[in-house]
Amino acid sequence: MKLDVRELLRNSVPLLLLANAGVLLAALVPGYLVHWLIGLPVLIALLFGCIISATDPISVLAIFKDLRVDKRLSLIMEGESLLNDGTAVVLFGILFGAIVAEKLTVPKGLEQYFMAVAGGAVLGSALGYLASRITGKVDDPQIEITLTTILAYGSYLLAFQLHFSGVIATASAGLMLGNFGAKRGMSTRTRTAMQSFWEYISFVMNLSCFF
Repeated sequence: MKLDVRELLRNSVPLLLLANAGVLLAALVPGYLVHWLIGLPVLIALLFGCIISATDPISVLAIFKDLRVDKRLSLIMEGESLLNDGTAVVLFGILFGAIVAEKLTVPKGLEQYFMAVAGGAVLGSALGYLASRITGKVDDPQIEITLTTILAYGSYLLAFQLHFSGVIATASAGLMLGNFGAKRGMSTRTRTAMQSFWEYISFVMNLSCFF
């Protein structure tokens, strides 16, 4: 919600390359190495590659902040981390389905991939826009923070039910709310309270990764 979507669009080429081609490469290379070294079936080895391909930049961004690294590089790292999870999850779902069905065709896999990513982005953006319109009618921090919580988890669950990427849907909803609803439909008091709430939730979620 704190990322500027205009800056993301200006850097869309490296972002999309890293979050799509980069994740594919990061999944395929370890997957085929595992298949070659220990003889796991190809699809299972690629499934392993998908699991480890999506990196989290928490520690990297913290180092960047201390070293005062160029803001554009930090933006690309943070923006890519938003998208690579969605890419990896979609790939995981496709490969897992192929393992269960014992069949995978490249055209079908690509179709499922683009449908899941594009569908999640469109659905999340639409829900984020709707939530932004609602926040413009209300001026109560508790109600508006509750609405953002419903948006975050509701967009994921709805996308999951429609066989879209829930991660991409939630990220798109957050970008829409942060760049449209928070700036135009929220008072300064509400915006400050909302950012504090989600920063704490983010801290707790990231901390839980270490346990």
